[in-house]
Amino acid sequence: MRVIPPLTVTPAMLTTPAVGEPDVAGGEVAWVSGTTYAKDFKVIRTATHRVYQRLVAGAGTTAPESDTANWLDIGPTNRWAMFDLDRNTGTTTASPLTVVVTPGSRVDSLGLVGLIADTVTVKVTVGGVERRSYTVNLLDRMTTGWYGYFFGPFRYRNEAALFDLPPYTNAVITITLTRATGPVTCGGVVMGKSVYLGITLHSPEREGLNFSKIERDSFGTAILQKKRSVPRVTAQVLCKKSAVPTILALIDDLNAVPALWSGLDDQASGYFPALLILGVYKKLSISMDHPNDAIINLELEEV
Repeated sequence: MRVIPPLTVTPAMLTTPAVGEPDVAGGEVAWVSGTTYAKDFKVIRTATHRVYQRLVAGAGTTAPESDTANWLDIGPTNRWAMFDLDRNTGTTTASPLTVVVTPGSRVDSLGLVGLIADTVTVKVTVGGVERRSYTVNLLDRMTTGWYGYFFGPFRYRNEAALFDLPPYTNAVITITLTRATGPVTCGGVVMGKSVYLGITLHSPEREGLNFSKIERDSFGTAILQKKRSVPRVTAQVLCKKSAVPTILALIDDLNAVPALWSGLDDQASGYFPALLILGVYKKLSISMDHPNDAIINLELEEV
């Protein structure tokens, strides 16, 4: 089990953004002081990189972020959606989506979730020299026999994780998503220095917290209102006694902070996507029954 505590990406680190701001092609409109806006009209502010929705029709000279009586903050702009880990948002644009980040500190791990793409390429350069390059093919044909091999549907993974980036302090990381047909989407980018917790023990579980409403009328007819299903993972992890102080510090650092948790290192395993989650811990307890090892009980919930 590994976790990547997220490095906060600032405008200074974003050397080359994926899309413009406002994203005119995506329909974003910048707020203009004194303009009359209809109720529910949406604008963006490049100063805050946020989208605001008008609560009542009217005009004003106070910026939306300072006028909560008339404007509602509904999330990040398209440029920054991939870096906003507090909400289930994503950056969408025409293929290819290319973003260049200069972290300014050591980064050895990178996770991408909520992907709609064919391939992901990650390059690490230092002083203009390429030090490492990765290409991940997201096509995933799960076949259990010859019939499935020839006639089974094509599916695509929506996640990728790298845990062996060269940790240069002056590295430049270039992420490129490509897709042959249709726009590409990146739901979240998590980069930082991963922390190894220990070995995930047998019998971890993944479930979905289903928020859909299923009701029946007086005739028994089902009335379905589809809502989001939120993934939840429970697992036990065997860790060394010497790692307990690090884990105690992690409990404080990641309190109500989304991070990327990976139950397995082997991305070829069929269980890998089920145990990869961008979320927060709901429970992290440490059992110290053994003299040399401890058992971590984890409950993770996606944001």
